[in-house]
Amino acid sequence: MLLSGTDLVNNYELYFDSGDMTNASLYLCASSDLSETDIQAIITAMRNKDLWSADVAKTVSAEHKPMYAAQMQFVGSISGQVNEKPFHAAAYNHEKFPYNTERWQAWQDFIAANFAT
Repeated sequence: MLLSGTDLVNNYELYFDSGDMTNASLYLCASSDLSETDIQAIITAMRNKDLWSADVAKTVSAEHKPMYAAQMQFVGSISGQVNEKPFHAAAYNHEKFPYNTERWQAWQDFIAANFAT
């Protein structure tokens, strides 16, 4: 299923890493099917490959989602699965928080290698 950037913002829990600016505007997108344990397993695996900081992951609040949908330019997404449940990672661009193309590629490579659907 092809999802738009707005679909991901509006219909998924968006986790982000505020402790590493090379991860700016990169998000793990979790549906209600994923447990907190599932999402933390992905983040832990990313930390082990230096793709996520040691900081606690943050989420985008419901009241901020309309602003995210309106202001961020969708770059692309990749799908993966953990414990046979799908998730997505997405890159956006924002003038204050531009995404890092090399880091986004590293995320895509990591998810494809470790969480392929």
